[in-house]
Amino acid sequence: MLFFRKKDKEVPSNEKNAARSMPRTKKVQFMPTKLQELTQQLNTDVYELTKLEPVNYYADKSSYFQCTFFYQEDYSEVYFVVEQFNNDFRSGSTPYYKGDYDLMKKVVIKFGQRI
Repeated sequence: MLFFRKKDKEVPSNEKNAARSMPRTKKVQFMPTKLQELTQQLNTDVYELTKLEPVNYYADKSSYFQCTFFYQEDYSEVYFVVEQFNNDFRSGSTPYYKGDYDLMKKVVIKFGQRI
């Protein structure tokens, strides 16, 4: 009889719980950089997200960052997380961050979408 140890699950943050409760999501993809550097930049200023370059997901599936926005229908609350994907498999992620309408608007306009 085999016994397996349960993996220690990390305790979800308040931002993660709040983000998961939002009714809407929007996903955009960016050119990859180093995930640790991006995390440090976002810890100091979340508007560093606007400096990332957009990528065409269909043209470059080998490696990219995917930013997922979680938001209310009236954009009163906005949260986001950036995940790194290699060959369509998630290989890392940043913590969840609280953003705002202006941040989401500036990021989404890079992809030719208006909110």
